[in-house]
Amino acid sequence: MSGEPGRTLAVASPPRRQRALGDVDAVFEVVTVAARPLLIVDGVERDRAGLREFFEQRGYEVSAAATSDEARDLVARGTFPGALINIDLGGTGQGVALARYLKAHSPKTAVVMLCQQPTYDGMQESLRAGAIDVVRKTPEQLEYLAGVIGRAMRRAPEIERSSVLLHEARSVLDDAFKIMLEQARQVYPAASVAGPPPQILIVDADQDFLKEFVWLTEDLDWQVHGEANGGGALDRGMSGDLTIVASRDDLLDLRGSMVVRSIQSQSPDVLGLVYSEEGEGKLDSYEHGQITRTDSSFGGSEDLLKRIEQLLEQRESTAEDRRLIHAFSEDHRAFLGRYAALKLEIDRLIADRLISE
Repeated sequence: MSGEPGRTLAVASPPRRQRALGDVDAVFEVVTVAARPLLIVDGVERDRAGLREFFEQRGYEVSAAATSDEARDLVARGTFPGALINIDLGGTGQGVALARYLKAHSPKTAVVMLCQQPTYDGMQESLRAGAIDVVRKTPEQLEYLAGVIGRAMRRAPEIERSSVLLHEARSVLDDAFKIMLEQARQVYPAASVAGPPPQILIVDADQDFLKEFVWLTEDLDWQVHGEANGGGALDRGMSGDLTIVASRDDLLDLRGSMVVRSIQSQSPDVLGLVYSEEGEGKLDSYEHGQITRTDSSFGGSEDLLKRIEQLLEQRESTAEDRRLIHAFSEDHRAFLGRYAALKLEIDRLIADRLISE
């Protein structure tokens, strides 16, 4: 490579020799990288040609580009497990920009940056862009370069397989938890004591709407309360005994969404609903101050009733699951502890991989 003036990359054929028994890694590298695509991007023709020859002799299927545009075109048409990029490509920063592009569009590609003379800033920018190493462009560094890119490309399938296994393990744990709950329902008797009636707060200045909703729920074991404005709703919300608060969004004094979020900030277990005009409006469901579901074409009090019934059914199911888990944990506390720790660790590993990609 042209690391110093007048020095060009002259690649000699690897000398034939008898490999020692301990030379297994070198043999393994040649076998595993055979015909694996490698992208080389360098604006210096003699360096680009020298690198191509060097890596083709070692079994790589090399695609070479002289510019960032050529490289992007190659990436658009194929997949490259590894890429070597001149940090000084086409001018200051273009090599780093290309590495950043590869990280975004081909995150599984292992990128190694090449430079004439490494600098602290250049290395920092390259690593932030997603490169795994920065190697000086000199003939003496060729073997080191081959080792870096070879190991990275060899690890890529292993990392991908481990990621698949992690997702499968999480799926199996989730299924096991569902099966455990189903078995627990057969072992532990259902709760026989009914809880207190749900406390439903409707916030709406339209008295006809409130009366219609109360009429629809008169045969249900619900305690329905009505407030005409956000201030009154917030005062009632301070009581801490609400189950669900449903509010029209355009109240006279406050936004209904603000009322729901404020009540949930004080009482996180309260479920929230915010609805807009009937007919062409919508119905948003809130948990812990965040929208979890949006139903379009809100039709009025009957739609509100149906959604509240769904939420109460889900709440009852969740409460029953918690009761079963508590009962199960009394008999199998050590197992549940191991299950929870393993699930947490798998979730953390998957999240870390997503962030790194």
